[in-house]
Amino acid sequence: MKQSEKVVIEQVLCEGNVLAEKQADFNENFIIKANDVLYSLLADLMAFADMVMVSPYKHSILSKMREVLSKKYKIKTQRNSSDILILVKYVVRTNRKNAHVYARVLDLAYKSDVMPNELPDFIRENGGIDRIRESNVCIEASAKKKTRDEFSIKFIKALLNEKVASPITELSIPAEWRSQVHDSKGVSDFFYPICANVLGGYKVVGVIPMDLDFEKQILERVFVDLNSKSAVSDLEKTQIDRAKEIISPEYQLKIQEQRERAAQDHRAKKQSAQPLALAT
Repeated sequence: MKQSEKVVIEQVLCEGNVLAEKQADFNENFIIKANDVLYSLLADLMAFADMVMVSPYKHSILSKMREVLSKKYKIKTQRNSSDILILVKYVVRTNRKNAHVYARVLDLAYKSDVMPNELPDFIRENGGIDRIRESNVCIEASAKKKTRDEFSIKFIKALLNEKVASPITELSIPAEWRSQVHDSKGVSDFFYPICANVLGGYKVVGVIPMDLDFEKQILERVFVDLNSKSAVSDLEKTQIDRAKEIISPEYQLKIQEQRERAAQDHRAKKQSAQPLALAT
């Protein structure tokens, strides 16, 4: 390597080292210190939230905050906005994105039983504000997926039970084979027939109960098959509507109320019969 080349390389590396030192100083003096200041502000915000949350006038305070945010700052709050989000919005005000991120951080801190003076260390230990926000997004996405999965399973179970009234076909297990079909009552709602397709017909060679994991796999497959259909019959539309009604919260509440009334009637009849029993 020529001497002139070495000099050029050394000069370039030297300039790179100077920039590296400036970057390190910037990170130390601005980024880290700015984060420290921000974490401290969030700790103060959490203490402020604590004060409001335990106040006997909490609802009036939050209502007034909503009013001020709307009229003075043109900042909307949803009817289902959490108390924490309203408090954070009242302090942050102009930056909607930051308000939601900070509210997520405080919400996680509350769920983790963190005190305001512990908040800065809590944020650092969890990788900073952005990492906490990302982890909350993952948790929420997972929770939503779980809810969707639970809905699909409940829906398909209700739909298949509706289809029992109009089955594709019916079969009976011969008496000599019934003892080999295990009772799955209390484990799954369905049995699984093992069939072989022979010349367009189905030869049933076994019937087994489904444990809950196996049932879930089958129901998920049925759900996928149903969604892949380009069209359904009028009967299926009726069955689908009925299945959706059955799993709806309103229907479940109605059924629960009916059960409670039946239980009350049963207790009342039992109590009214007690004196007669004593008399005899």
